[in-house]
Amino acid sequence: MDQLSKSHFLKIVEKYHSGNASREELEFLDAYYLAFGLEAGYTKTLSEKDRILLKNELKNSIKNNIAVNPKGEIKQPKRNVIRWPISTAAVILLCIGLGLYYFPQVDKVSNSISKKITKNEIIPGGNKAVLRLANGEKISLTDADNGTLAEQAGIRIVKTADGQLLITNLSDREQNPYYKNQYNTIETPNGGRYQVRLPDGSNVWLNAASKLTFPSTFISHKSRVVELIGEAYFEIAKVKDQPFIVKTYNQTVEVFGTQFNINSYVNEPDVKTTLLEGSIRVGNKGIDKILKPGQQSVLTSAGLKVENVDIELAVAWKNNQFIFESDDIQYIMRMIARWYNVEVEYVGPIPKNKFGGAVSRFENVSEVLKSLESTGRVKFEIVGRRILVSK
Repeated sequence: MDQLSKSHFLKIVEKYHSGNASREELEFLDAYYLAFGLEAGYTKTLSEKDRILLKNELKNSIKNNIAVNPKGEIKQPKRNVIRWPISTAAVILLCIGLGLYYFPQVDKVSNSISKKITKNEIIPGGNKAVLRLANGEKISLTDADNGTLAEQAGIRIVKTADGQLLITNLSDREQNPYYKNQYNTIETPNGGRYQVRLPDGSNVWLNAASKLTFPSTFISHKSRVVELIGEAYFEIAKVKDQPFIVKTYNQTVEVFGTQFNINSYVNEPDVKTTLLEGSIRVGNKGIDKILKPGQQSVLTSAGLKVENVDIELAVAWKNNQFIFESDDIQYIMRMIARWYNVEVEYVGPIPKNKFGGAVSRFENVSEVLKSLESTGRVKFEIVGRRILVSK
């Protein structure tokens, strides 16, 4: 597409919103957005007020692009390709703020995407998990039929039609002291996720490469204690005089009926606990921090700190989105490796740039990589289930 004037560009944006844009115009807008939106530091020329306006516009556009069914569950959009949301107000702001600097660059970006990341394709992850019962029995939830899977160790386990696992106490056994120290685990592989409803009614969403250990019954326990490796989002049922506690390998989270996310992957340098609603106490080596909604505790080698954060970034994975905000390529590729079940190899120096942007987790991996590669700061090649990264 030839270089455009500002007025011509805004006409294309209006056609996009009315649903009348041609395929060429949609591809142009995609390339423009990616070229602009993924390059770290691109908002430095804007005022602080305009940067906040831009961020809010893009955030709302992303949220409005996600389909949600009446039960509040995320649904995969009908079309195969989820385009990057384009907000008219945001685009106008970009045009005014940077004087349309990127118009001459769009064709270069659109034509520079490496063909090496499209000849091989890797699909995204899905509902995959393995359940290990207290008696040693192992059940593949990926392959199991819907319905009751087991009635033992004091619980009934049911796989629902929408891919959830419901765990309820068996009333005739819940007082039996034998089951007090019986524990079950559910584990997701790379490329897997799963939602679990625990015996107390609490809901847990497990991200890829995560493991949750929980007791067969909470009835005879003074507290409801579970253990987590990896990442999970929790919506905890309130039970009077029986606090809910989440233990990771290096911290303890005491919950008071609330919604929160814990990222505790062993291969991540920090453990991040983000509170959306309610109240939690995060503890490490005798130091406790009380979190308020909108706050995140970060446990590093230097200790535990609390900061205000954008909670949508922390739970983007649960809403089936990758959202990056000034993140380095190694952090991004660890996320990609877990969700697409791939290995990552760096060829030559590792790119030091920061990246930002958003793309659906329903996309094949090539779409995510093309979005990153369009910045001109990094290149990819897919070889089998390996992704080669270079400058």
